[in-house]
Amino acid sequence: MRFDEVILSPATHGLSYATSVFDGIRTYGGSIFKCDDHIARLRRSAELFGHTVHYSNADLADACHELVRANDLADAYIKCLVFYDDTDVSFKAQGSSSKVVLFALPFPSNSAAEQYRLSTATWRRAPASCHPYQAKTSSTYALSYLSHRGRADGYDDVLFLSTADAVCESSGSNVFFVKGNALFTPTAELALDGITRRVIIDELCPRLKLSVTERDIAYGEIGSFDAAFLCGTAIEIMEVSGIDEIRYAKSAVVDAIATEYWHLTNGRSAIR
Repeated sequence: MRFDEVILSPATHGLSYATSVFDGIRTYGGSIFKCDDHIARLRRSAELFGHTVHYSNADLADACHELVRANDLADAYIKCLVFYDDTDVSFKAQGSSSKVVLFALPFPSNSAAEQYRLSTATWRRAPASCHPYQAKTSSTYALSYLSHRGRADGYDDVLFLSTADAVCESSGSNVFFVKGNALFTPTAELALDGITRRVIIDELCPRLKLSVTERDIAYGEIGSFDAAFLCGTAIEIMEVSGIDEIRYAKSAVVDAIATEYWHLTNGRSAIR
């Protein structure tokens, strides 16, 4: 079906109650990166919201590959959505069926900004007992939208803090800090445990001989680090030049991670 032929009922449950879940997948040169990992996360998110996905993971992966082929895409972004239909207009979604939609758009690889600055978000992240952070759900990104829209002038993104002033993530990406040859990143209690985050921790750091520590990071200590960067499927590796009034210098460590990530996504890395 053509993109402009899709018809969505205004009574679709997810439009009113934020019960949709999704995942975003990148292709590089026509090759889908970490497709199985993304599809598995989509299913976990869907199950948390009670969705029944009537397709196997292999079926969904095949659909992603067909999207890329049919649209003759090289570098692209595939979005996979699961949502309830319009059977029940109340929040209960009784008798509603889960629908799956996939679409793909051209999406060239990012060229990292020289000055990518974060300001602290006005809104705070609620405790993990108040929100399902490990589901990639539309409800999480409603707050991201509000915070990004309300960010301070001169800044490119926001940094979410917890109610206890601990660093969480940006509006849509995980954050890492650098000290020497060591990386530090917040735990995934109040942030999505991103696939790119796991690639850095499990694949790139061992290859580059970098240590990495997952721990709580207080906002008050972020000025003690040498550098910082964001990571995610869409943003890839984005070096951060400053957070609020704190400034970071260019980092050879971040450059090495970005370079190796590029090699990995473009099939030129020794990592498999």
